[in-house]
Amino acid sequence: MNRQPVIVVGGGPVGSVLTLLLSRRGIPVYLIDAGASFSKVCGEGLLPAGWGILEDLGVARELVERSPIQGLKYRLQSGGDWQEMFAALQGRAFGVERAHLLGGLRKAVARESHVTVFENTRFRDFSFTPDGVEVTLGEGGREVLSGSLLVGADGLHSTVRRKCHLQSELKTTYRRWGTRCYFRSQERRNAVEVTLGRGVESYLTPLGGDLYGLAFLWSPHLLGRPLPGEGSLVERLLGFFPEGLQERLPVAGTPFFGGEKAIGPLQQLVTQPLHSSERVALVGDAAGYFDALTGEGLCLGFRQAAALADCIERGNLKSYPRRHREIKRRHQRVVSGLLWLIHQPALRERVFRALATSPDQFQRVIGFAVEEAPWWSLWSAQTVSFFLKVLTAYR
Repeated sequence: MNRQPVIVVGGGPVGSVLTLLLSRRGIPVYLIDAGASFSKVCGEGLLPAGWGILEDLGVARELVERSPIQGLKYRLQSGGDWQEMFAALQGRAFGVERAHLLGGLRKAVARESHVTVFENTRFRDFSFTPDGVEVTLGEGGREVLSGSLLVGADGLHSTVRRKCHLQSELKTTYRRWGTRCYFRSQERRNAVEVTLGRGVESYLTPLGGDLYGLAFLWSPHLLGRPLPGEGSLVERLLGFFPEGLQERLPVAGTPFFGGEKAIGPLQQLVTQPLHSSERVALVGDAAGYFDALTGEGLCLGFRQAAALADCIERGNLKSYPRRHREIKRRHQRVVSGLLWLIHQPALRERVFRALATSPDQFQRVIGFAVEEAPWWSLWSAQTVSFFLKVLTAYR
């Protein structure tokens, strides 16, 4: 049976994974890729759930330039003392440079017979037809494509989301921004290292060989003063870490590249990931974004793509919003709690000071956050002791 193609707008990792999943179900796809753009702050650490999807697709073997991630390390200066915590990851996780990840995905897409790729082509607009959608592309909208479904996988500031009026008004004081850069170092690291400063955090990810990614997230109203006007954006952000903490940042004294542009605000809300017509769907960052705090963006996007591909194959798009909510529920709760904690500096110090002396509790928190453990694993005989430490810290 011939069927109309699904039109996927956005050739990033999530759009490419969705394209592969649909094509291997025998569903034709038009993939619209506008070309390289800096629209992602982190997205270079692949946690076990995301890596598993790439292995199932046969893409993981293409990603030879990668670095194993064995755990997460947090660092905070509290009351003149250094607090450092480490939690191991149970599954296979890797750091992969975004360009290398896209290259591996594109090789896989190019081998698919059911896919037509429109490279360096911008999505302009769309309209509904009696049996699907019609999409206009390129300068002046001279090229027209017809399909059964339009999928927006076009990132944080999605044009598809805006055009189909699925954007929800952002009502929050937690307006956060981010940027990322790279540097090279001969020192070997096998963990994602998170350093917490005053209103800003840094996230270091090993990417294979001597290459490292360094992302920054910050809340402008917590910085206490505007970003200074001199130096690169990364150099200005480093000024908001305590002097002793700057020396502990891996980037200290190291030449870095990238990081000239800030992306934000990070939080983007949608009314629904599926238009009422059931002819437009959103996936990945286009379907709403909370924050890059937990580094789960790619994993969530890949799982959403798998859910959407399954709904399309079954002809049951009505179930996609429910499955989308189920995928994001835990992430939203964890990130909401962490954002609230970040905006309570005194309490944040107490919590991290207590976690630094309760490594088992920290391991359980991280296990829950990255979906390696259920919520009830947070509770143990040591939980009461942990809360007592939080209450008595600094007394």
